[in-house]
Amino acid sequence: MTFHNGFATFQATKPSNYSLGRVFESRRRLLYKEGPHVSPVGFGSYRVGMSKHLGYPECAQALESALKKGINLIDTSSNYGYGQSEMLIGKTLTKLIQEGVIRRENIVVVSKVGYIQASNIELAKSKELQGNGFFEVSKFGEEIWHCIHPDFIFDQINRSLSRLGLETIDVYLLHNPEYMLKKFELEGMDVLNAKKLFYSRLKESFMALESLVLEGKIKAYGVSSNNLGAPDDEYASISIRTVHEIAKSISENHHFKVAQFPMNWLEVSPAFYDIDGTGESTLSYAQKNDIGVMLNRPFNAMFNDGLIRLSRPQVKKEEVEKLDEGMRLGLANWTKLATDLESLARDQLADVPGYDDATLSQFVVSTLAWYPGVTSVLCGIRKEVYVEDVEQALVRPALHRAREHLYRIYENLEFST
Repeated sequence: MTFHNGFATFQATKPSNYSLGRVFESRRRLLYKEGPHVSPVGFGSYRVGMSKHLGYPECAQALESALKKGINLIDTSSNYGYGQSEMLIGKTLTKLIQEGVIRRENIVVVSKVGYIQASNIELAKSKELQGNGFFEVSKFGEEIWHCIHPDFIFDQINRSLSRLGLETIDVYLLHNPEYMLKKFELEGMDVLNAKKLFYSRLKESFMALESLVLEGKIKAYGVSSNNLGAPDDEYASISIRTVHEIAKSISENHHFKVAQFPMNWLEVSPAFYDIDGTGESTLSYAQKNDIGVMLNRPFNAMFNDGLIRLSRPQVKKEEVEKLDEGMRLGLANWTKLATDLESLARDQLADVPGYDDATLSQFVVSTLAWYPGVTSVLCGIRKEVYVEDVEQALVRPALHRAREHLYRIYENLEFST
């Protein structure tokens, strides 16, 4: 295994005078103060890996294409593709570095820790049988465990570095730490006691992450949570203000630099919900306090315990012919919904030139990527055609009134209430 030293730097990720033809590079923005610059769209690698089941080799070709076009932010996790996502990324980075297409300093690699699944489940069970299991594990059945205890973090960082072939991960995130709160809720713990215990354990995790910064294994850390920005009255909600204050209590020179959470046309709490009764949203707080924000699930909106896809289906004619009647009906409904949503967005952006022929996914990317406080939108662009689609979204004019556009679209969605 080749290990690449170094990390993404401010200077090596800065747009150059020659980047005008590469929209992903020319529109990069600073992730955090004195940190690296990142493309406004990042490569989300939830469903990629080294097997045909995970889209190989097409996903590898898409990642290469994205990097060559100037996307320099790759987001993964130890559990994505049961570890294969990190392996694919490591293999691709090695190939392009050896070919001289990129340098390690050009690319921002984000990974996460928290889930215990697949091989990690076997590891955790084996350690328990030996009497030295991981501490503070939240168990949700036989195959889904979760842990953010320092000992687990120290174990996992070395495994991720090995799979990625890196000496340093640029940003390391605690992956959905609210699973701890969900476990407390299932156990019937009082919410105030649960939150107190949760945040005390989060502080221990942050201290462990600070030590990894000192060791040079990571450059910065943060939290990736589905519940950042959720209403305060939700049991498992997490406050970005409280999380930030914990980091500041550890050190004035802390390395808590990034927050990641879902946001799309239906799930808009991070943009519009007032946190802690302060008049600030999660996004405005992050923007004011120099916390980089990565949005995930831009096209997958959770609504009434269901999923609404905010993109147009791309199914070949020969594939449609193989579908049964029920699936054809579902595809027809999805197509109609996409057409209706495109029409709504086109109406709301009627006074903005350059969007007359935009696709639904391009409308979604643009309204999110230009929203104040958003640093990058993580898209599952595992096919080259998806890479080209988001590229076309960013070629279009900047949306200087993205906040207004997003609010008007949300307000006019028939299922927004």
